[in-house]
Amino acid sequence: MAEKPLSLGVLGTADIAVSRVIPNLRKSKKVIVRAIASRDGERAREWAKKLDIAQHFGSYEQMLDEADIEAVYTPLVNSLHNPWTIRSLDSGKHVLCEKPLAITSREVRAMIRKAREKGLVLMEGFMYRYHPRNLAVFDMVRKGEIGRLKAIESAFSYVLEDESSYLNDRELGGGALYDVGCYPVNVSRMLTGAEPVEVFGTANYTRTGVDMTFEGVMRFPGGVLSSFHVAMDEEPRFWYRVIGDKGLIEVPWAFVSFGRETRIVAQHSEKQKSRRFEGVDEYRIPWRILYITWRSSRYC
Repeated sequence: MAEKPLSLGVLGTADIAVSRVIPNLRKSKKVIVRAIASRDGERAREWAKKLDIAQHFGSYEQMLDEADIEAVYTPLVNSLHNPWTIRSLDSGKHVLCEKPLAITSREVRAMIRKAREKGLVLMEGFMYRYHPRNLAVFDMVRKGEIGRLKAIESAFSYVLEDESSYLNDRELGGGALYDVGCYPVNVSRMLTGAEPVEVFGTANYTRTGVDMTFEGVMRFPGGVLSSFHVAMDEEPRFWYRVIGDKGLIEVPWAFVSFGRETRIVAQHSEKQKSRRFEGVDEYRIPWRILYITWRSSRYC
């Protein structure tokens, strides 16, 4: 007998949720969007109708009180990730929280403690990690195909055109480092399998106090150096490069591929070899992982 899909509630009507995440969820047999909530009841009703969602709520609390909802996806502004993840876990819901998980390490630790206390799944929404292209790169590095890992270089930039965006508000967790800098930081931790032992950074700030551009360097155990540049006012780019003592791998369109065909380029002794990957929408893949994790956790 086929197992029932994971029943999910969406905590908010952010653009990332209604334009990318929910439409991809509709293609999945593992997860079903049961409800959507907004502090504006009419807005919740309108999106529920547009996206064919069975239930809608005019407050986040009402949705969390719904017993039939087993998990919550949280696409709220960065400053609200911590409080609403904690409330969701206290309500007995598994949580997939948009990146960055929170805006301070103290908040992150509190969220992890709560998930462990409740025996629930807490997952950060880094969709890029499950793209076959990035999985292939992680595997190549682990197998030593470029020799000893020496350095990681990366960049993520775009042009923020909406001046009213919360990303221009420091109190709401805006800024380039929180919005896109978390990707280079995350991929560096994935590739090294470690936490940085030293970090350095510098930024250009706006009149609202957020970092519009940020340049960072992290040193990992063994002397691996990771340098990255992120910005909210530059030509879009989304790449990383992994450098070893016997080769390197370049990954264009690494963090957001928009479903297009992508490739990686491996170089050894100045000879290059390109490997292509079919187009995959990163926003669809993590739900299968969450479903598998949720199913496993239920019976532990």
